[in-house]
Amino acid sequence: MPSVHVSLPAALTSPEPPVVLDCEAGTVAEALRAAVAQAPRFAQRIYFGDRLLVSVVVNGRHVPPATALATTLVSGDRVEVMPPVAGG
Repeated sequence: MPSVHVSLPAALTSPEPPVVLDCEAGTVAEALRAAVAQAPRFAQRIYFGDRLLVSVVVNGRHVPPATALATTLVSGDRVEVMPPVAGG
């Protein structure tokens, strides 16, 4: 299983500092599950039930929500979890 890094930014982890978790995962879905298993306190900020609440960036490229969870990962990939942004 590939070893990947999951990055949770301060906007998602506040009031705690940003977190980078090392996970064994072959897909984004597996990486997020592994990250939540390591840091369950952030689960409600990433998921609402089974629905993903965040955007996903893999190696600096935004992954479309429809395919994000099924995206295949290789060792060394960096998965960044981006919280939703709203405003006007």
